[in-house]
Amino acid sequence: MASLRCNYSVIFLFSVVLFASLIPKLHANIGDFDPYLEKRAEEALQSSLAAYNENPEQLTQTFNKEVGETLFNGTRRYLREMI
Repeated sequence: MASLRCNYSVIFLFSVVLFASLIPKLHANIGDFDPYLEKRAEEALQSSLAAYNENPEQLTQTFNKEVGETLFNGTRRYLREMI
């Protein structure tokens, strides 16, 4: 029975320490970014929207074509021997 009481006190102590460590994070204002980070986020969004391709088949064909050209390039003979 004494070991059970010890386990409860350890769990209670752990819970108190965990709760106490969370209190500073509640007031961290994570959502308030500085203007530099907001500008970078907007630039990243615009860059990703510009790079988006609505036709995945065309993207795959282009990728496969470029890989094929790289593998079968005459200047890289050691790659041709592997095939």
